[in-house]
Amino acid sequence: MTAGSHVRRRLVLVVARYDAAGAAPPGVDRAAFARACLADTYEVASELVDARSGLVGGPELDDLLWRGSPRFDDQGLATLLDACAELADEVVLVPADAPDLPGLALAKQLKVLHRADVAVAPEWGGPGCVALGFRLPVAAWVPLEHLDLDLDPRSVLEAAAPSPGLVETTPQWHRLRGPAAVHRLDPALEGWEETRALLSPRRT
Repeated sequence: MTAGSHVRRRLVLVVARYDAAGAAPPGVDRAAFARACLADTYEVASELVDARSGLVGGPELDDLLWRGSPRFDDQGLATLLDACAELADEVVLVPADAPDLPGLALAKQLKVLHRADVAVAPEWGGPGCVALGFRLPVAAWVPLEHLDLDLDPRSVLEAAAPSPGLVETTPQWHRLRGPAAVHRLDPALEGWEETRALLSPRRT
């Protein structure tokens, strides 16, 4: 590392309230399904190189956390990002309903945040996003009050940004928001073991 260089502190947080309960197939317990999807999404985040992982939600999530990983109480976005700024230079928020999200999708978010203030990975086939990244501390121009993982914020961000390069779009991926979405899960993809175990009796 050269003199004066800075190692970027990176954090990926899975937000539990964006859960997959509504996508549980008939006969599968909704709470168990949501928990499995959350665990698998967190596993993807935890396996990233050069990034810490954590969860956003209540203390019932503590048993899922890897040792030393942070948990933040669910709160307003501005408050959450202020808390993240004490630990990281970049943070990516991920909904808990993306159990088969490729780690590469998150890595691409982190890659562009060295030059962009915000990165958006749109939700494939849906109205939201599957990852939303911020350079910290959050730039003053970012309209946090209008941002939500269930809405694609690119039009809002692009209208507010002082220059186009401050908002980057990274590859899209699907989320499990309804029963039909389960069929988008690819059995050939590695990972999503907890979700796979709940669905395996239903797959032939």
